[in-house]
Amino acid sequence: MKSRDPIDVGMYAFNCKDAAALARFWSAVLMRPVDEGANPAFATIGFDGPGPTWMFHQPEGELASGDNRLMLDLSGDTDWAQQADRIEALGAERVSDNEQDDGTRWVVFRDPENNRFRIFGPRPV
Repeated sequence: MKSRDPIDVGMYAFNCKDAAALARFWSAVLMRPVDEGANPAFATIGFDGPGPTWMFHQPEGELASGDNRLMLDLSGDTDWAQQADRIEALGAERVSDNEQDDGTRWVVFRDPENNRFRIFGPRPV
């Protein structure tokens, strides 16, 4: 059977050492509140709200090492550079500032548990 409906992202899931702490960081980045009941083992942002849920989970045993397997790309508007500075002030490590020949600009960060993510400037016209 062929589906006619697109697939939407329902949740972004992070394995982490401290779910509540990482949820607080991403809550500040996204300017969305952490859902009630957050603790070191489990936390969510936006579980009952519109848009994708962000879930943070402390797995049993050791965390996988190395770079994260999902790179989040946050789209910035005209204030993207100020947003990048705000995210850095929240505790993200600024890894690199980048610009391509076509004018595409972005900043690479690492969150408090070393997961990489990017914020992009508006697409060049």
